Amino acid sequence: MANQKQALTAANIKYLLALYSLDPSGQGIRSVRLAEFLDITKPSVHTMIGTLKDRKLVRKDIYGTVSFTEEGKSLAQKYSEYYDVVCDYLDALLSDESDIKAATCALLAEIPENSLAVMYKKQLIKETIDNVS
Repeated sequence: MANQKQALTAANIKYLLALYSLDPSGQGIRSVRLAEFLDITKPSVHTMIGTLKDRKLVRKDIYGTVSFTEEGKSLAQKYSEYYDVVCDYLDALLSDESDIKAATCALLAEIPENSLAVMYKKQLIKETIDNVS
Protein backbone atom coordinates (compact mmCIF):
# COMPACT_ATOMS: atom_id res chain seq x y z
CA MET A 1 0.00 0.00 0.00
CA ALA A 2 0.98 3.64 -0.16
CA ASN A 3 3.01 4.87 2.78
CA GLN A 4 1.28 4.63 6.15
CA LYS A 5 0.66 8.36 6.48
CA GLN A 6 -1.28 8.44 3.23
CA ALA A 7 -2.56 4.87 2.83
CA LEU A 8 -5.49 5.64 0.56
CA THR A 9 -8.26 3.27 -0.47
CA ALA A 10 -9.46 2.97 -4.04
CA ALA A 11 -12.56 4.95 -3.01
CA ASN A 12 -10.43 7.73 -1.48
CA ILE A 13 -8.48 7.97 -4.71
CA LYS A 14 -11.63 7.97 -6.83
CA TYR A 15 -13.03 10.93 -4.88
CA LEU A 16 -9.75 12.84 -4.94
CA LEU A 17 -9.48 12.37 -8.70
CA ALA A 18 -13.10 13.39 -9.24
CA LEU A 19 -12.70 16.53 -7.15
CA TYR A 20 -9.44 17.34 -8.94
CA SER A 21 -11.14 16.89 -12.31
CA LEU A 22 -14.19 18.98 -11.38
CA ASP A 23 -12.30 21.80 -9.69
CA PRO A 24 -9.14 22.64 -11.66
CA SER A 25 -9.20 26.25 -10.42
CA GLY A 26 -9.19 25.20 -6.76
CA GLN A 27 -12.21 27.35 -5.90
CA GLY A 28 -14.13 24.38 -4.50
CA ILE A 29 -17.31 22.62 -5.54
CA ARG A 30 -20.57 21.62 -3.92
CA SER A 31 -20.97 18.04 -2.71
CA VAL A 32 -24.05 17.61 -4.89
CA ARG A 33 -21.94 18.23 -8.00
CA LEU A 34 -19.50 15.55 -6.88
CA ALA A 35 -22.39 13.13 -6.26
CA GLU A 36 -23.78 13.78 -9.74
CA PHE A 37 -20.37 13.37 -11.36
CA LEU A 38 -19.72 10.05 -9.61
CA ASP A 39 -23.36 8.97 -9.97
CA ILE A 40 -23.66 8.20 -6.27
CA THR A 41 -25.85 9.41 -3.42
CA LYS A 42 -25.28 12.67 -1.55
CA PRO A 43 -25.01 10.79 1.79
CA SER A 44 -22.17 8.69 0.33
CA VAL A 45 -20.36 11.85 -0.71
CA HIS A 46 -20.96 13.39 2.72
CA THR A 47 -19.42 10.34 4.40
CA MET A 48 -16.36 10.29 2.16
CA ILE A 49 -15.83 14.03 2.46
CA GLY A 50 -15.80 13.50 6.23
CA THR A 51 -13.15 10.82 5.81
CA LEU A 52 -11.04 13.05 3.57
CA LYS A 53 -11.45 15.95 6.02
CA ASP A 54 -10.22 13.72 8.84
CA ARG A 55 -7.13 12.98 6.74
CA LYS A 56 -6.72 16.75 6.21
CA LEU A 57 -6.97 16.36 2.43
CA VAL A 58 -10.08 18.52 1.94
CA ARG A 59 -11.99 21.20 3.79
CA LYS A 60 -15.66 22.09 3.68
CA ASP A 61 -16.87 25.61 4.38
CA ILE A 62 -20.12 26.60 6.07
CA TYR A 63 -21.84 26.86 2.68
CA GLY A 64 -20.99 23.25 1.81
CA THR A 65 -18.23 23.99 -0.68
CA VAL A 66 -15.52 21.33 -0.70
CA SER A 67 -11.96 22.24 -1.64
CA PHE A 68 -8.50 20.75 -1.29
CA THR A 69 -6.02 21.50 1.43
CA GLU A 70 -2.48 22.04 0.12
CA GLU A 71 -1.62 18.44 0.99
CA GLY A 72 -4.80 17.17 -0.66
CA LYS A 73 -4.22 19.10 -3.86
CA SER A 74 -0.63 17.91 -4.08
CA LEU A 75 -1.69 14.31 -3.52
CA ALA A 76 -4.55 14.57 -6.02
CA GLN A 77 -2.21 16.01 -8.64
CA LYS A 78 0.26 13.16 -8.13
CA TYR A 79 -2.44 10.51 -8.27
CA SER A 80 -3.90 12.13 -11.38
CA GLU A 81 -0.55 11.67 -13.10
CA TYR A 82 -0.24 8.09 -11.84
CA TYR A 83 -3.83 7.40 -12.90
CA ASP A 84 -3.07 8.40 -16.49
CA VAL A 85 -0.06 6.07 -16.66
CA VAL A 86 -1.86 3.07 -15.16
CA CYS A 87 -4.93 3.70 -17.36
CA ASP A 88 -2.72 3.60 -20.44
CA TYR A 89 -1.41 0.18 -19.41
CA LEU A 90 -4.87 -1.20 -18.64
CA ASP A 91 -6.43 0.26 -21.77
CA ALA A 92 -4.53 -2.31 -23.82
CA LEU A 93 -5.91 -5.13 -21.66
CA LEU A 94 -9.50 -4.15 -20.88
CA SER A 95 -12.19 -2.93 -23.23
CA ASP A 96 -14.80 -1.47 -20.86
CA GLU A 97 -13.94 2.06 -19.74
CA SER A 98 -15.68 1.65 -16.38
CA ASP A 99 -13.62 -1.51 -15.74
CA ILE A 100 -10.45 0.41 -16.55
CA LYS A 101 -11.34 3.26 -14.17
CA ALA A 102 -12.24 0.92 -11.30
CA ALA A 103 -9.18 -1.27 -11.84
CA THR A 104 -6.91 1.77 -12.01
CA CYS A 105 -8.14 3.14 -8.68
CA ALA A 106 -7.77 -0.31 -7.10
CA LEU A 107 -4.20 -0.62 -8.37
CA LEU A 108 -3.29 2.90 -7.27
CA ALA A 109 -4.43 2.02 -3.75
CA GLU A 110 -2.24 -1.09 -3.66
CA ILE A 111 0.96 -0.05 -5.43
CA PRO A 112 3.40 1.82 -3.15
CA GLU A 113 3.58 5.51 -4.01
CA ASN A 114 7.32 5.38 -4.68
CA SER A 115 6.70 2.63 -7.28
CA LEU A 116 3.98 4.76 -8.87
CA ALA A 117 6.42 7.66 -9.06
CA VAL A 118 8.98 5.43 -10.81
CA MET A 119 6.33 4.23 -13.30
CA TYR A 120 5.35 7.83 -14.00
CA LYS A 121 8.97 8.91 -14.57
CA LYS A 122 9.60 5.95 -16.88
CA GLN A 123 6.52 6.86 -18.89
CA LEU A 124 7.70 10.48 -19.19
CA ILE A 125 11.10 9.32 -20.41
CA LYS A 126 9.49 6.95 -22.93
CA GLU A 127 7.22 9.72 -24.24
CA THR A 128 10.17 12.10 -24.54
CA ILE A 129 12.18 9.52 -26.50
CA ASP A 130 9.18 8.73 -28.72
CA ASN A 131 8.69 12.44 -29.45
CA VAL A 132 12.35 12.91 -30.38
CA SER A 133 12.42 9.86 -32.67
